[in-house]
Amino acid sequence: MTALAAFFRALLSAIGDYLTRTVTLFRLGPAVAALVVIPEFAQHAAEIHLGMFDSVAIGRSLANDPLRWAFGYAKLAGLVLAFLASARFWWCRAHGGRWYDIRRIGWGRLLLGFVLFMAIGSAGELFPLLAHRAPPLAFTIVASLLSLPYLFVMLAGLFGDRTTPMKALIARSWPWLLLLALLLPLVFAPLSWLHGMNHRWAMGAPAAAVWALMVFDSLVVGLMASSVGAALFTAYDRFFRANETKRETGDDKTGI
Repeated sequence: MTALAAFFRALLSAIGDYLTRTVTLFRLGPAVAALVVIPEFAQHAAEIHLGMFDSVAIGRSLANDPLRWAFGYAKLAGLVLAFLASARFWWCRAHGGRWYDIRRIGWGRLLLGFVLFMAIGSAGELFPLLAHRAPPLAFTIVASLLSLPYLFVMLAGLFGDRTTPMKALIARSWPWLLLLALLLPLVFAPLSWLHGMNHRWAMGAPAAAVWALMVFDSLVVGLMASSVGAALFTAYDRFFRANETKRETGDDKTGI
């Protein structure tokens, strides 16, 4: 019971850290949140200019408008940057350095992890070319699972962690990958729902209400990005600290 209680205390601590970092990024690292909040609001301004929120029918007809998508691509780029920058922001606060100093990034690990994560995870796409039939579900699941540790290889590169051995990143990261899988949807999923509802509520609303909703929605998207960065940092940092403790003490027992 003692071990089980310790596990749940550690899990609750991780969730608490994740939630705190998700919210406090706006106060401690507003420039990071701005990476996605500003392009998100710019896209909304373009949508309002086009008249997308005048009615549902007009909104659907303008969904693929080139102007909207020009801002949309910038928003997507900002979203990915905000994911990575917010995770790196918390790492640098905990371990030193500046989040925007790309010289500290381990580019080799970052690129290797990305290539292997994508290649192994998408192995099912090659199956029809070799076997001339759709891949079995089990094959797709196994390939996806085998790709997951390389997400931590990517994070090691993003954070500039060159001390954790590759073997540990691949073989010992599973408990913290499970933690990451738990954390990611906790805030992101309800905020994603709210993001969609903001657009529904804006349809046909008065101009002042539309602008207010879109300002609010830009902050919601910033919070979504912040939550992903907080989850990536929380899971990896706990893995890193547990691995460091193991290396120092030789103790194989690690926890969340």
